[in-house]
Amino acid sequence: MIVSPQVVHPQAQDNYRVILKDDGLELEIGSIGIQHGSGATEAWVWAIDTVIPMREIDAQGTGKDRKDCMKRFQAAWDKFSADPARVTQFLQARRKRHG
Repeated sequence: MIVSPQVVHPQAQDNYRVILKDDGLELEIGSIGIQHGSGATEAWVWAIDTVIPMREIDAQGTGKDRKDCMKRFQAAWDKFSADPARVTQFLQARRKRHG
């Protein structure tokens, strides 16, 4: 799993894609970035792409900074990927969406 360079978009400040290499294909499996809330609040957030049903608590969260979010993302992905059937289903759905 790798964290790609920043997303290049005027409204995406400090946002990163999380990429999984699978059989030579790079698949985006989630993201990490700063989310802006109401009242000029900011928070570092992470999220696993929910191409298959996942409980919200298992698919997203917050962290202190990018490094903390990556650690939390990795822990959530490890928990999710402990079931090989779910990973297969997830990767098939991502490949379909990828083209």
